[in-house]
Amino acid sequence: MKRVKFRFYIDHEREEKWVNTMAETGWHLKKFWPFIYIFEQGNPSEFIYRNEMVIKRKKDYYEFLASMGVECIHSFGVWAYFRKRREDGPFEIFSGKLEKIKYLARLNTLFLFAAVVNILVLLNNIVLPLLHHEIHQEILWASSLNVLMIALLYVEIQRNTKRKKKLQMHAHIFED
Repeated sequence: MKRVKFRFYIDHEREEKWVNTMAETGWHLKKFWPFIYIFEQGNPSEFIYRNEMVIKRKKDYYEFLASMGVECIHSFGVWAYFRKRREDGPFEIFSGKLEKIKYLARLNTLFLFAAVVNILVLLNNIVLPLLHHEIHQEILWASSLNVLMIALLYVEIQRNTKRKKKLQMHAHIFED
C-alpha cells in the first residue's frame, strides 16, 4: 500500500524528523520531490532515515555508504535520502561535529544564493514596471512570492547559523 503526502520543508532536520516519525509508524519513504513524498507501508521502526545535500562525487559517495549498509532511497537534484536498518545500530551521515559544521555552512551558501536570486528577481519585478508606469496584478503576486521566499530563506539561514554556533561551542572551535 502506498501513501502520498504533501509537505513544505526548508529545514532539513525537521523534514528528516518527520520522515523518521512516519517510518516509526510503518510508512517508509520511497521517493520524494519538492513538496511530495511517497511512502510504502512496511514494518514499524525498521529503518532510520537521513537526508543530505550531496554535490560532489555522488557515485563514489553512494558506493561508500552502500559498503556500510546504507541505502540511497532516492535523490532529486542535490538532495538525497538514505536509510539503514535500525537493527544495525545508530545511523549518522556525519562522522563528527566538524563535518556537520561544514555541511551547515554549505547549506547556508546555497540558501544565500537562492535569497540573492530572489532579491534580484524582486528588484526586477519592481523597478522595470515602475519605469514603464505599468504595475500589474501578476507582478504584485510574483513579488509577494519573492518576499515570502526571501523571508523563509533568511529564517533558515539564521537557524543553521545557530546550529553551527552551538556545534562550534561544543567542539571548542571558533571561526575568525
